[in-house]
Amino acid sequence: MIQLKNAFVSYRAEFAEDPQCNKYPVVFLHGTNSSGSSSFGKITRTFSADRTVIIPDYAGCGNSGLPLETLTIEHLAEQIAAVIENSSCIPVDLVGVSLGAVVAAVVAAKYPNLINKLVLTAPWATSDDPRHQLMFSTWLHLERNDKTSAMAFGLSHALSPEFISSLGHETIQRICAQPAEKEIEKRLVLGLNINITDYLTQIDQDTLVIGLSNDTLIPPYLVREVCKSIKNRTYKEINSGHAVQIEKPAEWADLVKDFLQNRAPHR
Repeated sequence: MIQLKNAFVSYRAEFAEDPQCNKYPVVFLHGTNSSGSSSFGKITRTFSADRTVIIPDYAGCGNSGLPLETLTIEHLAEQIAAVIENSSCIPVDLVGVSLGAVVAAVVAAKYPNLINKLVLTAPWATSDDPRHQLMFSTWLHLERNDKTSAMAFGLSHALSPEFISSLGHETIQRICAQPAEKEIEKRLVLGLNINITDYLTQIDQDTLVIGLSNDTLIPPYLVREVCKSIKNRTYKEINSGHAVQIEKPAEWADLVKDFLQNRAPHR
């Protein structure tokens, strides 16, 4: 755990099995209502055999703290930059999903010396889209007034309809009865006020942008808008709901690994 102004930041690292491995470490950033472990715990072994894997808990998740002032995307980017610097693993490949992808884009723009390659899964550039405002304002209202319904709403948009149905009634009810990640309301408010368009134009790293065909939280049309603003980008799409690392972990991990495996010179 490291300390920033008004916040503590926790992270864990799994070191490569081969101590002579010369591949860049990889950092994974999670989304609004998750932690590092819940998002990426099942896929870390896919990467840790030949890479050091670093998974922070930011924005009040896990043991990490929130700044006392209003939460901004720059606060979260500062936390991740501090984790990378503290790990002494520089540069890293940075992989973000959902809100984590938004944070990752800002880190790459503001701290370019820390990042080698960038992977953004289900990012969005601004929160101005009317449907996005409807989704996040509804989620926030439910979180403030009916937390069980808020969890159900989040679940219904985190996974594709077929995948949710495959879980069965008991599993769905058990998930909906769980508490949300702490301080989620502040991250939902942040999700309603994102604008990283200027940062996207500053990204110089080779970037893989991944859209998800069955994503009803951050639909592919929002992801493609992000793609338009990044110079050195590749766009791919996976037939999955929003939480692709849970729904299609092998397909997503293979796509990410294929993109990262060619060690390009750090810019």
